[in-house]
Amino acid sequence: MVDALGLGSILLWQWLTVLRGSLFSPSSGTFFAEPRMAYAFFSLVLCGTFLALSRWGNRLSPRWWRVAPWVAAGLMSLAWLPQGAGLRRIPEAGVFLALGLPAVGSAIQLTLWEWRLAFAPFSGQASVFGVACAVRTGGVLLVSLLFPPLLPFLARALPFLGALLWAPPHRDLPAAFGPPGKRVFPLRPALRAASFFLLSALFLSLLLGRETPGTGLAKVFCDPLYTLGALGVGAALRFVPGLELRRIHLGAEAFLVLGFLAFAALGEKHPLVPLALLQTGAGIFGAYVFTLILYLGGRAGHAGALSVVAAGQLVVTGSVTAGLLLTDAVGSLAQREGVPFVLAVSLLGVGLLFFSNLLLRDDRDTFAGCDLYDGEGETGLPDPLREEGTPPRTPTEEGRGGPSAWEEDRLHLQLLQEALSRQEVRVALLVARGHSNEDIARQLNITGNTLRTHMKNIHRKLGSANRQELQSRLLHRTP
Repeated sequence: MVDALGLGSILLWQWLTVLRGSLFSPSSGTFFAEPRMAYAFFSLVLCGTFLALSRWGNRLSPRWWRVAPWVAAGLMSLAWLPQGAGLRRIPEAGVFLALGLPAVGSAIQLTLWEWRLAFAPFSGQASVFGVACAVRTGGVLLVSLLFPPLLPFLARALPFLGALLWAPPHRDLPAAFGPPGKRVFPLRPALRAASFFLLSALFLSLLLGRETPGTGLAKVFCDPLYTLGALGVGAALRFVPGLELRRIHLGAEAFLVLGFLAFAALGEKHPLVPLALLQTGAGIFGAYVFTLILYLGGRAGHAGALSVVAAGQLVVTGSVTAGLLLTDAVGSLAQREGVPFVLAVSLLGVGLLFFSNLLLRDDRDTFAGCDLYDGEGETGLPDPLREEGTPPRTPTEEGRGGPSAWEEDRLHLQLLQEALSRQEVRVALLVARGHSNEDIARQLNITGNTLRTHMKNIHRKLGSANRQELQSRLLHRTP
């Protein structure tokens, strides 16, 4: 709950400041002609900060990161200083002080919170994101509908609440794909996330960009629908047996496709139905990408996690910003061409989603291309469980009665001949070592549902009926 409240405080601050606060009000007299351009500037500063953190964040001293949340909170508070309105009327300095520096602070705090959550229990990461979105939605509705005078006070307090609740990661995992810096963020999931968020941002801007009788109501439901999708993913990963995280993006893409089709059928005069489908799908995909970023961060180990989560946020923020900027480019076409343009955009969006899913899908042995380990065992075979550079373990280090390192290499070869996938081999070796399901899920950073799926496949391929029989067969395979 503390993690969800801390993350939610940052999301709520960004929402209040960027989308609903006086900073981007059309009547605020800012340097930018339109609120959308101010938001684009804010997002570009976010992207620059995420890029810097992905490149150099791991080189900073751990002692510095203990004060970083408070420094970031101070920067974020500049957006809501009493003299902020006057600063924003100064063309260059005002934009930098009241817009650029708060963006830098919010990027730092968000990266720090994701760095911490990368080492939280994997099964609860999507739930934390869903509850954090619910905190944001509840705060927005509470301030907007019941207590509008609380907006400046709440916006000033939220960054310091996030800094107060933050603590460094308390659990570490072995690096799963080589030394830090070898790979920052995999290309395949980056392209998948970029294509989805770019299309959804473009679609959302087309739906809400023109004033129609249903636009006002659609804007009210925009964030609650996103939260509904995110909460649904968290609940599904906890309570639906056999659900795999890497399949969730298919459901999000299905919602987006249905939204495009509804948009093509109803047009922009009835935006509520397409918006409901779009935002629910965006919430599902947002929870998927958030958990994916944390997964990759955790697999990078403590030394590389901060770079990975910063690079993931760079992909998300950059693709959303690109979609919003593309809307300005096609806005005149939409007004001039009318219905044919709406149909063309809808069909183009469906086609792009189809091809991106076809080209960027995972095979059955990988998740986001990062289930491969680079360390090698004593026989030159890949050791799926040993961190590179560590000495060979003894049979009693991680479970009683397990095979020795030499026997495990032979067992590894035999399991590969049984057509087990790489991840299934890792699970089988941990079963042979005597680990519980909870230990296996924690070490491989997978959900309980995914582990149960792997166990079913292992039982089927090896002909075992239960866990005890499976462990006995695995041990008897080694001489």
